[in-house]
Amino acid sequence: MLKKTHVINCILILAACMLVLTSCGKEEESYTDTGMAAIEELDYTGALEAFDSALEAGEDERLILRGQGMVYMAQLRYDEAIDAFIRALNLSTGVPEDLDYDINYYLAAAYYKSGRLPEAKEVYDSILALRDDEYDAYYLRGIVLLESGDYESSIADFRKAISINNNDCDMIVDVYQVLAAQGYKEAGREIISECIASKSDISDYDYGRFEYYLGNYDSAKTYLENADKGDSAQITLFLGRTYEALGDYNYAISLYNTYLDKNHNAPNIYNQMGLCQMKMERYSEALSSFQAGMNTEDKSIMQTLKFNEVVAYEYMYEFRTAANLMKDYIALYPDDAAALREYEFLKTR
Repeated sequence: MLKKTHVINCILILAACMLVLTSCGKEEESYTDTGMAAIEELDYTGALEAFDSALEAGEDERLILRGQGMVYMAQLRYDEAIDAFIRALNLSTGVPEDLDYDINYYLAAAYYKSGRLPEAKEVYDSILALRDDEYDAYYLRGIVLLESGDYESSIADFRKAISINNNDCDMIVDVYQVLAAQGYKEAGREIISECIASKSDISDYDYGRFEYYLGNYDSAKTYLENADKGDSAQITLFLGRTYEALGDYNYAISLYNTYLDKNHNAPNIYNQMGLCQMKMERYSEALSSFQAGMNTEDKSIMQTLKFNEVVAYEYMYEFRTAANLMKDYIALYPDDAAALREYEFLKTR
């Protein structure tokens, strides 16, 4: 079975990364900028070396500590990450700035990833005590509360996040996915249904994906086929997934190929086509799709593509290749517990 994105484990990091600040007003790239660029390339050794050079050059220590903390988190060195973020916060002027909130989001993520849920909640509490309209903090605290077993409070936070964010459809989908991943699919569907009932300006695309998650695939297909093609990548993705849910894999493949004929830089489409081909037991074609997605300029789902590449080789009984690739994968993504288990299995084949 192919690996799905770990919504609960990854969403905190993804949401925090939305807040990444970049240095402005500098004509030449700083060592700190170099370090941040290295993080994007998953070159953590190079990033730490750049941050060391930044310290020697007298660059902004708060940004350096923030960058070091991000590297430590990626390397599962959570205690060091927490220490770096706290040190950065201790250098604050005392008047909360955007950077303080940004670092606090990372600090909460580090606490969460290390399993220290009460401390993560406290950080979000502190953010909301100063900014009670931070919908990301409500949403992320909702995840922490859900994993802590406080279902009612988590639902309240999710609803609050959605209401502050003007019923943003992307957040509604995110909430559904979080709830579904934790076994509360019906609760997620209830939230979707409530939002449909309360909104009067839902686009055909949003209606389509809502109906998809509600399991109403024929209705989803109708809305998505009528949708404005301005966001054709996402429409193609959901329309194809809808046809897959209806059992028409061949037509789904044709949709993906038609889109990719004109738009090559679409890793999500390549990945979904590969997943569809896996369902059809066309493993070599699926492998080609995953690898094509890895070769696009957009690296946003590289982790997913790399994992699915390994699984494709496994289904093709090329266990040695799969094991070698999984070893490389774990070096880049050491916090993927499922990959670690899979690697132990592959080493025995």
